[in-house]
Amino acid sequence: MIDDTPVHPWHKLRNAEYKKAIEKKGKFDYLSWAICLDKAKQVDPTVKYELVKIIDCGQSKIVHVELSYNNVDINDNPDYYRLYHNEYLAVRGFRNEALASPDAAQVENTFRRCVAKAISMCFGFGIELWINEDLKDLDYMPENINGNTPVKGNMTISQSVKLDRMSRNNFLTEPEQERVKQLKNKFDLTEVDVEKKIAAIQSTIDINKLKKKGK
Repeated sequence: MIDDTPVHPWHKLRNAEYKKAIEKKGKFDYLSWAICLDKAKQVDPTVKYELVKIIDCGQSKIVHVELSYNNVDINDNPDYYRLYHNEYLAVRGFRNEALASPDAAQVENTFRRCVAKAISMCFGFGIELWINEDLKDLDYMPENINGNTPVKGNMTISQSVKLDRMSRNNFLTEPEQERVKQLKNKFDLTEVDVEKKIAAIQSTIDINKLKKKGK
């Protein structure tokens, strides 16, 4: 007896080779969205994806994508119906941190990654890359400056860390250290202004260091 039960796309792509489609972003591996879509359309040419919504989460964003596909091979069985899968991804940076006030290009990149993830979840292609993703997110700590999400164009995380280190520099007087601490709390300063102030502080440290050596 021949088993003519339609083969679900998952069973066609679950064991397909995907490693050549891997792209690197920082220390993380991702699948090329175009290759994922190509693989899915080879199984079901009617596969479609849609950007449903960009969800605001304070200053950061989440991309909502809907993938639609057939439950069986349309060529073998005309009595098909469409299935829908919804997938979500936060707009993240190279360190996997949620980006504050992401620009259009960053949202577009996340949209494409979300399409790739939706295809992995539905068809099994390269799903190994997403295994334990939820467990990794349990360790995620949002980057902040004194409890505030950094704003694009303003003081950066690295600048805040540098100011914190400078505020304890032994070549600064106590009043100078206090002024640096106060500066560290002004997270609304622009990145350019903070860089200038850091350079001025470093100059003060160098001068004080020379004075101490001259004694």
